[in-house]
Order: sequence, then structure tokens, then C-alpha cells
Amino acid sequence: MILALLLAGSLAALVNPWIAGLLTQSILAGPEPDLPSFQLILLGWFALLAVKSLLNFASSYLVGSSGERMAARLRSRVYEHLQILPMTYCQDQRPGDLLTLLSRDSETISYFVTSTLVQLLPLILTFVGAFMIMAWLDPVIALLAALLMPVYYLAMKLIGRRIRPLSAAWIESWTKMVSLVQENLGLLPAIKAFTRERMEAERFETKNTEYLGVSRRQVLIQSIMTPSISLLAGAGLLLLLWVGIGHVQSGQLQTSELVSLLLYAMLLTQPVSGLAGVYGQVMLTRGAADRLLDFFAVQPEPRAEDKPPIGAV
Repeated sequence: MILALLLAGSLAALVNPWIAGLLTQSILAGPEPDLPSFQLILLGWFALLAVKSLLNFASSYLVGSSGERMAARLRSRVYEHLQILPMTYCQDQRPGDLLTLLSRDSETISYFVTSTLVQLLPLILTFVGAFMIMAWLDPVIALLAALLMPVYYLAMKLIGRRIRPLSAAWIESWTKMVSLVQENLGLLPAIKAFTRERMEAERFETKNTEYLGVSRRQVLIQSIMTPSISLLAGAGLLLLLWVGIGHVQSGQLQTSELVSLLLYAMLLTQPVSGLAGVYGQVMLTRGAADRLLDFFAVQPEPRAEDKPPIGAV
């Protein structure tokens, strides 16, 4: 259902440039364009925008609710497995490690599967559809757009290669901070008895500052990636516009076709920018997936199935 809604939204997005070309052709038809046709095109365009908005709403709601359900099931699975692990394993782990598995890692995996991964197919459909229509309108410009794709991919690799190590450092720093909080909360009476409040506050501030530093570096890399790819995509769009104007002047392309062509080229930049975000999310998810796989690989302790559990007192 979610995929169907996302694909329908992609198809609606592919119709927008075609309608814009029809509108441009109607405007350029003469000093007094056919008013009924002009109004009909505008009405159809509004109806398409309304349908697209409804599709976006429905898909966003379904994706969000599905992600929350998946995160809840994964948290339950992690907690259930934690209950049957040997005590030695639990004692060897920092409390923050286990809390990370239950909270951040579970949410990262569910978000990637239900949001990032699901949206890959509509992005690919939009990219392929826009490229095919561009090739039909002007093969030279379409080929030029295809040649720009490796440049975008190389930029994503160069900028995004630091995301994964930063993600591991981010989780490690967050785990240390949470472990310190949980430890201090359990020892709060002793801390107050020995008047160590200020000392423990300073210890927490140190961990919190370390976590802030790693988080800011991670945010910096992620903030650089998408705008950089968008800038490259915008430069490529201007290059296509320059070539397209030359084709219009030589009679190879009509002005209305150039408008549609540029709008389809803008559709190409959206998947490229979206893939930049997907690449960063993949790097974050790989770290979470590795930690969860290692956790579930730990063998549980033998259980005596014939002994009933002790009831509540």
C-alpha cells in the first residue's frame, strides 16, 4: 500500500512538467491564446497538485505509523532476548550499551526500512521516467545529464566517507554519557551522603561536552553533503539550460519543449539530492545493524522449560 502511494506520487510528479509545457505552448500560441483551453489546463494542473498532496499525506502517515510499529516490535525483540542472556554478558556490558540497542539502534533500523528504503523505488522511478522523457524531447541534453551523474556520485563518496566512523564515535559517546547517568542515579544516596554532587556534575558535563562535539561534527558532514550535491545539480541544470537555448535558437527544440525539458531536469536533481541523504542514512544504519546483529548472535543461557515462573508477590 505504501509503495503504491509513493509510486503514484512519482507518476503525478512526472506529469507536472508535461502540463507546464502545454501551458507554455498555449501562451505562446498567439497574442490572444484560447481562453477555454488555458483555463482547462490550469484546472487540470490544480487537480493534479491536489491529488499529489493527498498522496503525500497518505504515504507520510502510513510510513510514519509503520515505522513506529516496527520500532516497537524490534524493541520488544531486543528486550526479550536480553532477558534470556547469561548474567555474565549483562554484567560485562555498560548500561548505556543496552539502552542504545533498545532506543537509538532500534529506531534507526526501523526508520531506514520504513522510510529511507521504501522511498528508494519512487526516487528511481522518478529518475528513470524523467530521463526517458528527456531523451524523447532532446537526446543530446539527456545524454549530457546522464554524463553528470558520475560527478554527483563521486561527490557523495568523497563527502560521505567520514559519516560511518563519526556515527560509531557518536554512539560510543552517547553510550558513555547514558551509562554515567544511570550509574549516578543508582548511587544517588551515596553521592549526596559524601557531597559529591558538584564532582559528579562536572563528570557529566565532560561526557556531555564530548557527545556535543561528536554530534556537531556529524551534523556538519550531513549538512555539507545535501547542499553540495544540490549545488552541483543546479550547476548541471544551468549547463543544460545553456545547451537547450542553443537548440531553441537553431530550431531543434521548441520553447515549450525547453520548459518541459528543464522541469524534467529539475526532477532529476531531486533523486540525486535524495540519494545523498540516503547514502548518509545507510552509513548510520550499518553501525546500528552491526551492533544488533552482534547482540542477537549472543547465545542465551539454558532454560528449564519444565519449571514454572515464580509469580508476583
